[in-house]
Amino acid sequence: MLPPLLRSARHATTSLRPAAMRTFHSTRIARDHFLDASEDTFNKRALDGSSTKPVLVDFYAAWCQPCRVLTPLLKGVTGPESGYDLMTVDVDEHPELAAKFKVTALPTVVAFKNGAVKNKFVGFRGQADIDKFLGLL
Repeated sequence: MLPPLLRSARHATTSLRPAAMRTFHSTRIARDHFLDASEDTFNKRALDGSSTKPVLVDFYAAWCQPCRVLTPLLKGVTGPESGYDLMTVDVDEHPELAAKFKVTALPTVVAFKNGAVKNKFVGFRGQADIDKFLGLL
């Protein structure tokens, strides 16, 4: 029989082992959300026109409080079961993309379909306004 100190040490190390060996995997929803997209990803998904679904591009900045509230709402209405994909672009990291699409205020959401801009809105919108925006695509 092990002394109590050794017994507790043995249980402590074995209880940590399963968590250390835990593997993570990507879900289908994560693959339909292109968060913090690079310019290359932006060009491939939003501009090449090969996507079967419209792509909502959320131009945001980490310091923008309305952006922090809007992005989860957009995540909720996009994904594999919906008719839309979501891409987020940090304007501080990719100012050339923001300039190209005339992003002058944050947040700005631009909808692309078949490689072309179909619609856009600027500023925070609630769930009802987002649903109305998606209905226009």
